[in-house]
Amino acid sequence: MKKICGTSLFFIIMVLAVSCGQKKIEKKLTTAPSYSSLADAKAAATPTKKLIAIDFYTDWCSWCKKLDTEVYTDPKVISLFSHEMVLAKINAEKDTVLANEFHISGFPTIVLTDSDGKEIDRIIGYLPAADFLQTLQNYQKGIGTLADLLQQADTVNDRSLYFEIADKYKYRGGDKEAIKWYQKVIDEGKPTDSLSGESRMALADMFRRAKDYDKALKSFSSIMKDFKRQSFAMDAEIWKAIVYRQKSDTAKAITAFENFIKHYPNSKDVGYATKQINKLKGKAGNKK
Repeated sequence: MKKICGTSLFFIIMVLAVSCGQKKIEKKLTTAPSYSSLADAKAAATPTKKLIAIDFYTDWCSWCKKLDTEVYTDPKVISLFSHEMVLAKINAEKDTVLANEFHISGFPTIVLTDSDGKEIDRIIGYLPAADFLQTLQNYQKGIGTLADLLQQADTVNDRSLYFEIADKYKYRGGDKEAIKWYQKVIDEGKPTDSLSGESRMALADMFRRAKDYDKALKSFSSIMKDFKRQSFAMDAEIWKAIVYRQKSDTAKAITAFENFIKHYPNSKDVGYATKQINKLKGKAGNKK
């Protein structure tokens, strides 16, 4: 049996000690690593030109919490943000400047950018872990991005593609372009088919968000007329009531919500409409 000299034995002990120390220091991540500011995320992404995923959330958003507990805890998602991309989690109600800069209108919204913060595309709302991961990886390859869809539209006549392009423009604040592509969907099909209905509802909602309430009311009323006994008419009617409420026309809002309940007594939104009526009547009573 060979003897181990003192120097060799010391070396082996040191290697084992370092290895054991590393095992103690290394911790298995239980959630995706993230930064609390875009500046810090850029600093981390710049050296290796990694893409940045900016998650805009709020404390009251239930889907944001679901994203935290069910998506960012997924091992493959953790791996993505540990090695391939950088994640920044931004409270949109605190960093309102950044939220406004990216035209954030709903939560959660995940904006994928290059290492300089220039938008590539975004995810609107919640996606399960597998879909979330696949979408980001597709965007990373340039698949399904706005740029990709616009290139496809140069050679393909597809109303579904036009609608997808319009939606992407809508959620990134490109209202003029969104209107153009929604209108293209309507013009190249029948005014009362499903894609036209979705496009007309999207346009009416854009007018509402822009506080062009008269135009929104006109649009929702037109949808109610053209899509009788269809889901678009039901959706348009309750949104019409909401627009009256946002316009502070209490009397018309109450009447509109009551008409909605009368016309669609089995709708899942009857409870919501009833609550709105009670609130509005309470406000009207307080004014007397």
